[in-house]
Amino acid sequence: MESKLMSARRGFWSSLWNHLKPEARPGMETGGQGLLEGTLWSRRIQGDEGLLLTCTEGRLWLTFESDPRDYVLERGSSVPLDHGGQVVVQALRSARFCLGTSLSPCAG
Repeated sequence: MESKLMSARRGFWSSLWNHLKPEARPGMETGGQGLLEGTLWSRRIQGDEGLLLTCTEGRLWLTFESDPRDYVLERGSSVPLDHGGQVVVQALRSARFCLGTSLSPCAG
């Protein structure tokens, strides 16, 4: 018989995987993305794409695979995605963000 703890752990990892697996997130080059509080978004980037992630609503936590720092973004703040590797974004409260480029940034 499975314990409640094991069942909860399996549910957590299953939920996390469903948020991160490629099929669970729409392909997005630019434009907006909404996240409910606690929801994750992830993407592997090259680092030379010139992408700029801008928080347009709410509060986001962001981390890069190759960057020891973490970032907390509020409405109107941006972070250049200039590190190659996996980028993970989590909504600390319901939020929206967009991906633009340094040449064509999103409106914050």
